[in-house]
Amino acid sequence: MRYIKDCISLNTEHDYPLLHQVLRSGFVAHHQLFEFMQLGGYESCRPTFNWRARRLTAYGLIARCTSPSIGKMFVYSITPAGALELASIGERYLVAPPKPRRHGYDLQVAHSLEINNIHLGLLRVGLLARWVPEIQLRSWNASTGMGNNKVYDAIVTVRLEDRDATFALEYERTAKSEDDYDDILRKLAAEDRVERFLYLAPSEDVLRFVSWQFRNSPRHVCFGLLADWYRRLLDTEVFNWQWHEYRPFRAALLGPTHPAQVSATALP
Repeated sequence: MRYIKDCISLNTEHDYPLLHQVLRSGFVAHHQLFEFMQLGGYESCRPTFNWRARRLTAYGLIARCTSPSIGKMFVYSITPAGALELASIGERYLVAPPKPRRHGYDLQVAHSLEINNIHLGLLRVGLLARWVPEIQLRSWNASTGMGNNKVYDAIVTVRLEDRDATFALEYERTAKSEDDYDDILRKLAAEDRVERFLYLAPSEDVLRFVSWQFRNSPRHVCFGLLADWYRRLLDTEVFNWQWHEYRPFRAALLGPTHPAQVSATALP
């Protein structure tokens, strides 16, 4: 294949899947991106992947940066040129991807990397049927005029014993204000896309504060610790105010109160 000077020729087998994952992740660490490519069947050789990441960075399609919160590891984000390249093959998000070095950058990076870890955990064991990321939810809200809908970190569909089950995922790295949770409760009350909600927190203190804000909610909201999730995934012990006790999250997905499934037409 011939190359025009200062231009790059991209292939659908490796380059576009990598760009697509960077866009969906917002921010993604080098090792996470390689694992996404491995699990997706797009890449198997680490040196080749390293070359590909350097090449796409050199041509300005992805940006490589670091953050004090994660040490010396490289983190990638999509650039405007990369987003335009994806748009040229039909990837159309109405909401711009995050930009490096803006206000709250370090917190945003750390949050995105943890969401990637949650995503990868489900992929590794074959439990994941579908993952709709935050940027896709924001774009869907914008395109449908539903700007007041709650935007989750992801809407996740997992494989259970005899069916798939869908839930909205939120990772609360730090607690929000009570006013913020009042607004979230109003949005959850109007939610018609999903019936189940999972909030994960890094500590017992954050978990207790967050769960208390939902004590009067009629929705099926579960609360668990992130460390437990990494060990047990769908068998993580979660608290739910409807039960007033801890149960495995799998029980929440299989519970008889509401169907855990959602029509595919309700999701972006």
